[in-house]
Amino acid sequence: MEVENQTVHEAKKELNKHRRAAEEVESKYSAVRERIDHLYEETEVLKDEQLKLDAECARHEQTLKILETKLKAHEDNVQAMEIELAEREEELKECVGKASEISPERQQVSGSTRTIDTEITRLKRQIKVYESNHGEQEQVVREYAEALALYREKTNQVRDLRGFIDQLDHIMSDRQNRYKIMRRSVSVRCKLYFNNFLIKMNSCGSMVFDHNNETLSISVTPPGREDDGAGDMRSLSGGERSFSTVCFMLSLWEITESPFRCLDEFDVYMDMHNRRISLDLLLELSERQHLRQFIFITPITTSNLPKTSLIKIHQLQDPERGQSATLKIQRITREQSPSTS
Repeated sequence: MEVENQTVHEAKKELNKHRRAAEEVESKYSAVRERIDHLYEETEVLKDEQLKLDAECARHEQTLKILETKLKAHEDNVQAMEIELAEREEELKECVGKASEISPERQQVSGSTRTIDTEITRLKRQIKVYESNHGEQEQVVREYAEALALYREKTNQVRDLRGFIDQLDHIMSDRQNRYKIMRRSVSVRCKLYFNNFLIKMNSCGSMVFDHNNETLSISVTPPGREDDGAGDMRSLSGGERSFSTVCFMLSLWEITESPFRCLDEFDVYMDMHNRRISLDLLLELSERQHLRQFIFITPITTSNLPKTSLIKIHQLQDPERGQSATLKIQRITREQSPSTS
């Protein structure tokens, strides 16, 4: 019994030991369990934070990709701008070169870029309107060059013509002076010849040339009327007027170079004395100017003219006035007879 009690007692000790061990294990388990629960809670919090961080990381990665895309676009844009800048610089050099040809000195502009662009746009619009009305710039420039060349050519021609006109003016002025001298000389010669021819009839006269008004005044003083002074041609008799006219024609023939000289019925209203003097004057002039041809028509007989080889007389037959009148009356009668019947 004691042994069994001892065994039971030892078993109880052992049980208490195991019970204490179990309690320790249970307490440890409880602590571990609490620790696990605490860790689980912390893990859940961390999982939530991890999810948040993963979402934020994904968002940042997406933002990074967008930014990388924008960066690539900006880099491409920068590269394109650099290329465009290089082109603009080349274009600027060309424009500066063209502008230097027009204006060597660079003009200082006080306006802004926008103002200059607005002005350029306005000028371009105005140029388009001008080109639509007058043609393209190349055509206008070509036409301007042709017009300028033609203008210079015509200017040279006008200058030459003006010089030629000045020479002509000088020549015409000289010719006018010479003409006036010659006209005065011819007028004086005509007056002298007229007086010389009038002296043949013991008459005297005068001629007044008014070259400005283009008039000629002739005055003749017949013999025996010297005290009356120079008379007008209208105050002369028919014979005196005819003789004065012959003297005037002869004086004109002396100062002209016509190869033919004609007079028709020059001796009408002349008496035989004046007719004889007029014929002598005409024959004398024709002998002196034998290289010219003289034609005189007169209804008076020419039987008293001298017989020379230089004079040829063509005499026409007298018309039969009575027979012609009879024929005319008969013709009228014949024309009227059908109507009377």
